[in-house]
Amino acid sequence: MHRLVGRHWSGWFFFLSLLSIFLVIQPLPQRFIKRLRLQDGLGLTRAAQSQVTGVSSGAVPVIDIPGEDAFSVIVQLQDFRHHKLWRGQQLVHAGGHRSGEMAITDLREQWRCQHLSDYDNVRLQLPRATIEQWSEEGGRRISGLQQRQAVRDPVIWHLVQAMLPMLGEAANDGDTVFMDSVTLALHTHLARHYGGQPLARNSGRLAGWQQVRVRDYMLAHLGQRLTLAELAAQCGLSRAHFSRAFKLSFGLPPHAWLQRQRIALACQLLREEGKSMSVIALECGFSDQSHFSRVFKQLMGVGPMGWLRGQG
Repeated sequence: MHRLVGRHWSGWFFFLSLLSIFLVIQPLPQRFIKRLRLQDGLGLTRAAQSQVTGVSSGAVPVIDIPGEDAFSVIVQLQDFRHHKLWRGQQLVHAGGHRSGEMAITDLREQWRCQHLSDYDNVRLQLPRATIEQWSEEGGRRISGLQQRQAVRDPVIWHLVQAMLPMLGEAANDGDTVFMDSVTLALHTHLARHYGGQPLARNSGRLAGWQQVRVRDYMLAHLGQRLTLAELAAQCGLSRAHFSRAFKLSFGLPPHAWLQRQRIALACQLLREEGKSMSVIALECGFSDQSHFSRVFKQLMGVGPMGWLRGQG
């Protein structure tokens, strides 16, 4: 596995493997689509449709995929048994994709598709300008990705699984630093394995002043929505450089360290009493009580009220 993800991201794979224990792909209605706009123009979509299987191909429309100066990365969450894909007038795929398989396409080309069976997938759209910007931050600029069909990549699969709670029907704002970090990890892996970007050199730890500054900033803003770019700016570093150096300095990725501090504050507020769970959730930077309870249980092994009862 270390050969696949490289030394810097092996911890990510381990963390996301643990995280996947808590994530369950929920059944979706007959038609479902949820779109999110992420940092730097990235688009994230979960799309699903059921009860298509058995319908004659003549009754299923051929869809023109809008052209963009961007790349599309699609990961299947279930077996997609039958569909057709055209590049221009040429049929380039007629068949299926198994659950977990990924496809990368260049949206500057003319694409059309026809969905002839049920599907459920996650789609990430990466503008070319974002690929160039982020890869330059990572050490060497690249301008695109290799186009692929039906590729199995366990790192991409786990990163997509981590994004699923943000794409559910009851999705909330969640943890922006976490989403920024997952998106950065996804881009870094794609750029390295499908764009030819070399492995970044070990950047070392944060300097002492950087550690103090970013730690104090995070602790002073536990109740606010923070972004990875905002934290990196406190140290005068790129997001990629900052993420690597932070983990070497604190032993955890930025989002995981931040979550632990938020839960520590929540434990303090729970002991003081006098505040509702919803108020504590907001003061500790969680989007709502449900989000707070879920993260609390993941880190502490029991829900907030169960933990409080155990304190005697």
